[in-house]
Amino acid sequence: MLRSWRKAEKDCALDRATSAENNSHFNEGLDDLESLFKTFGGGSPDSAPGSFASRIRVTAFCIAFTLFACAMASVDIAAVFSHRLGQGDWAGVASHALFTLIVAFLIYGGLVYQLTRLIHLRRRAEHRPVADSELRRFRRSGLPSLSILVPSYKEEPRVVAQTLLSAALQDYGSQRVVLLIDDPPKARGEQAAANLRRMRALPKQLQRLLDRERKYFDAERAAFERRGAVGEIDARGEALRLASSLERASEWFADQAAVFSRKDHAEVLFRKKVLLPWRYSLLGRARRLSTDPQSLSTSEIARSYGELAQIFSAEVTSFERKRYVNLSHEANKAMNLNSYIGLMGRRWRRVIGADGLRLLPAEKGPCDLQVADADYVITLDADSVLVPDYALRLVEVAERPGNERLAVVQTPYSAFPGASAELERIAGATTDIQYNIHQGFSGWSATYWVGANAVIRKAALDDIAEITEERGYPVTVYIQDRTVIEDTESTVDLIARG
Repeated sequence: MLRSWRKAEKDCALDRATSAENNSHFNEGLDDLESLFKTFGGGSPDSAPGSFASRIRVTAFCIAFTLFACAMASVDIAAVFSHRLGQGDWAGVASHALFTLIVAFLIYGGLVYQLTRLIHLRRRAEHRPVADSELRRFRRSGLPSLSILVPSYKEEPRVVAQTLLSAALQDYGSQRVVLLIDDPPKARGEQAAANLRRMRALPKQLQRLLDRERKYFDAERAAFERRGAVGEIDARGEALRLASSLERASEWFADQAAVFSRKDHAEVLFRKKVLLPWRYSLLGRARRLSTDPQSLSTSEIARSYGELAQIFSAEVTSFERKRYVNLSHEANKAMNLNSYIGLMGRRWRRVIGADGLRLLPAEKGPCDLQVADADYVITLDADSVLVPDYALRLVEVAERPGNERLAVVQTPYSAFPGASAELERIAGATTDIQYNIHQGFSGWSATYWVGANAVIRKAALDDIAEITEERGYPVTVYIQDRTVIEDTESTVDLIARG
């Protein structure tokens, strides 16, 4: 184990900025490693005492200054209007009114941002994450079923691999991760055909990668249970065996971090927010067991084996709606999601007709495709990454008593930091501003669903489903695509259904 500790210490020195919003498993491991890795888990600038208070004061001053400036400008504008009206200069009145209207819209946009920023900062200052003990209880009480849907259209396979892996490694349980490939099934050109082949192979490759580890830890748990059944349990020896298993799991995450080792800013964040937190937390737990083998009871050791296997228990698969003529072929993300959501919870058979391949219900007898239903659905863009505790924390909110009619729980996405291109940094800044605005809108009860990543109650989607027709085939629509931003229209639909 000494070799691994030294390697981990070296890794940590190379990734001094590594930190993550970790759930109970991560915090447990990181507490144990605090004395070993002084540079890990330093927290963000936002957590510094007084950081929110000073920014709240600055924002409030900016709002007051904006309103004061508007009041002073209004006096001058009124005087100009009065003078031109007195002279009968109607052309001047019209041009000045147009100018005033344009400036008013700009000021309105600025005030909206300032007000939402103020509420966002107040909410952040008051927010207290759910205690780790509460999350542990929630996790062990039995989690609702979850499907993570990743719509993809001509994306780079390496980028999609990050997204799928971050979804599969959610510290949640046996979630189902589905890559919704929307590329034309008959690709034109050698490069497009090669990318499509790689995209189709990606879920299977990731599944094999996860299955190998899950089977190993399942076998370790079964062996532990067999030893317990015949009374051959040695508490110290079992603790050291578990420590060895934890170290193996941590090495797996180190191997994946080596695969995603390019200096690309998205991969840097993926390693720091997803892979390395898992690695260090597992190493921390292994270290505690190695130094104090009596710290866990036999039942806790058995549960730990189960949790280890569960890390790798996600099901990763794919689906292509455009292979079937009776599913929607509309070229947008909403209809890609709708096509799959409409299949959930039912059995289907493939039938070749005169018009092409169809998917038809198979209520009885054999079927070609069985799509699992889910209590919750996460929609996740193919170029996004989830931190490991995303699903657990947000589903816990939706499952609290009194939240039974809560349809969507989300934390709007942020940009990948550290982009080298100026244009990408500007685009990232607008994304981060949108994050602040949505958090502020929530304080005014005025936010809307952001489809790039959100936890959605499946029953709520069923409530807003509509049957439409496309190319002569009936199509079930959950997320509307009639507006430029489909999320806002679906938000209105959800509110209308209560």
